Amino acid sequence: MQRFHKFSHIGLGILLVTGLTLAVVLCVQCIRTYVYIGSVLVPQEAEHEADRQAGALVIAARVDGVMDPHALGPLMERAVEGSSNVLWMRLVDQDNKVLAQAGTPPGRSASIPPGWWERVEKHESLGRIIQTQSGKALVAMLPFRLPRPSPPPGAGPGMPPAEPHNHPPPGRRPGALILDIAIPLDSVAGAFDGLRRNIEVGLLAAVALLLSVVVIGIRTPSYIRGKYLERELELAKRVQNDLQPKPLPVSPSVDFAASAQAADHVGGDFHDVFETATGRIAIVLGDVSGKGVPAALLVSVLHGAIRSSSGSQHETACERINRMLCERTASERYATLFWGVFDANSSTLRYVNAGHPAPMLLRSDGKSTERLNEGGPVLGVLASASYTAGVAQVEAGDMLIVYSDGINEAANASEEEFGEKRIAEAAWAAARESPAEICNEIMTQVSAHAHKGSLADDRTLMVVRFLQSAAAMTA
Repeated sequence: MQRFHKFSHIGLGILLVTGLTLAVVLCVQCIRTYVYIGSVLVPQEAEHEADRQAGALVIAARVDGVMDPHALGPLMERAVEGSSNVLWMRLVDQDNKVLAQAGTPPGRSASIPPGWWERVEKHESLGRIIQTQSGKALVAMLPFRLPRPSPPPGAGPGMPPAEPHNHPPPGRRPGALILDIAIPLDSVAGAFDGLRRNIEVGLLAAVALLLSVVVIGIRTPSYIRGKYLERELELAKRVQNDLQPKPLPVSPSVDFAASAQAADHVGGDFHDVFETATGRIAIVLGDVSGKGVPAALLVSVLHGAIRSSSGSQHETACERINRMLCERTASERYATLFWGVFDANSSTLRYVNAGHPAPMLLRSDGKSTERLNEGGPVLGVLASASYTAGVAQVEAGDMLIVYSDGINEAANASEEEFGEKRIAEAAWAAARESPAEICNEIMTQVSAHAHKGSLADDRTLMVVRFLQSAAAMTA
């Protein structure tokens, strides 16, 4: 069993580490993707927009028949004013001379960076990010060519060129112009809003997973401790159940049945029916204050003390137990107890009731009921308390109903208690049945009456029927 729990803890640790690693990887991946969108994809989209705007300007020039670069100003103004995707346009020649412009570009001229033509030929990015008054923008310097004029009449593909062909100097291209265009990043970032929202949702889920794993990791020791205590409580419950009297004949003089329902894993009620060393029958039902483990521990002490007593003078034993509880337990720990000793030879029940709900002795005539309330105060409160024993003469067929206050005080939704009257009525109604059937009937009525949900207190009921006395059997 210990090895099984050890492997379970190792497996749980592996799952926590795996979950933590997965959560961290997801968080890092979401953050990296989000940053990649802003640093790479949005600038690329802005560069594509710059290419589209340059292409649209060429088409507009062709439609309007504009072949002079100095005449492109109105077309540029129309493009800048008609689109929120362009901050400015500026057309320059290879000598950095501005030929036409629209908008308000910074500076009076645009400087062509070194190696720009090589970048064009290699199809590399031609843009750079700058900060403007409207936010960040991508400024791209794109090669630009106006539509060529129609060839003169008579010119053809086989005709020699009008001028001799000369190789251009390095870094220059004949007739090439450069379009300096600025695209605000915010204007194209909207294309990635859906992707960003998905990443944000994924990041939130990853953070939630990370926090969950961390919380689980923090709570795991408590969980493991709780499972250990739960197993210990289950073991204590089995031990407590094993200590209860078995439904086997203790003596030919009595027949009994009992039922116990604990409000917690273990209860503070205890009952027992056993034969003493002197041949008498002890009938015990006690109720320790509170419930759960503290009450169960005190139950074991009381049960052992009662079992170890002779039972012949159990009022003296009650005084000794009372002093022990007053000396060894807290003031809020006390117990009620009914302790009866049945002597079949004299057909008498000698009992002590230490603050317990008075048991009912139902006479075999089917009419009278006797309450057994002689004894003294509850155990564990007054160290100097004394106890007296009451004696009841018992006849064959008489029946004893002993119960804890969880039975008579079981309340419904209207705070109405089940009460002793209902206990007596249920017992009398089933008086001809066996003790087990009487016990089951009373417990069923209590459960039906009580408010549904967890038990407010332990419920213990014991039904004892006295059979023929020893004197009668030997006659």
